[in-house]
Amino acid sequence: MDTLVVGAVAYDPKVVLIWDIIKDYANATDCKLDYVLFSNYERQVSALLSGHIDIAWNTNVAWIRCLHASAGKVKALVMRDTDKNFTTKFIKRKSSAISKISDLKGKSFGLGSLDSAQAAILALHYLKQEAGDMAICELTSLRELQADCINIIRFNSDVGKHGDTGRSEFDVLDSIKKGQIDAGSVGSSTWIRILQEGGYEDLECFYTTEGYCHCNFTCLESLNKSAQDAFVWMLLSQNTRKNESLITKMMQMEGLNQWIKVTNQELKGYEVLQAAMQEQGILKA
Repeated sequence: MDTLVVGAVAYDPKVVLIWDIIKDYANATDCKLDYVLFSNYERQVSALLSGHIDIAWNTNVAWIRCLHASAGKVKALVMRDTDKNFTTKFIKRKSSAISKISDLKGKSFGLGSLDSAQAAILALHYLKQEAGDMAICELTSLRELQADCINIIRFNSDVGKHGDTGRSEFDVLDSIKKGQIDAGSVGSSTWIRILQEGGYEDLECFYTTEGYCHCNFTCLESLNKSAQDAFVWMLLSQNTRKNESLITKMMQMEGLNQWIKVTNQELKGYEVLQAAMQEQGILKA
């Protein structure tokens, strides 16, 4: 078979090592593979839709943009087990009297990068859903704080990476910790990391969203079926070899316990994000 070209976004230096391991593993099988790295997901989405790459390792936002731009002519192949039941956490200081969404009236609330599903898009979606009739105001400065609404402050620290770096989420956490804002949103993976590593012992979660799905490997429907199957088989076969040192290392860096095939059940986990992106007018790449 021809060599498959997979695209990934270089959000961290470890991405090179991750993909070198996957490439070498694949090329030792019947799945011939190479990869290219992009600086942002918008460029990667464009490359997939124009046929310059065969498969893209997409965030959920990139997946929805591919789905929208192709009129549904893309396919989600594989994801990590940790991409299922992803959630967004609303965080505050333990000393704060905030215990529910209604307590945010007149308070400041931090969102991460505007293209991050977990730290901004779905955070805003669920915030609006839970706020009911309470107004939500987006501010450019905390000096404009309004007493009759939830005051949104954005931390657009890593736009283009769809929140992959986690930088904007830590900017939110740092601002809460310093008392600069009252509360804010982060993804569940970031919050788990915080609980494991410490450093934010004065903070706690007061609201968790419903579960949704995160990343997946995306291809055009027109990609040769045997190539699709070979790629899926190659990744799933790693599950039985995850005790091997290189596979263990790759999975730890990529944040998964095993690869899983995307089914209709997983696809339903993207519906809430698609609706949120439609509502917020950010479907286009």
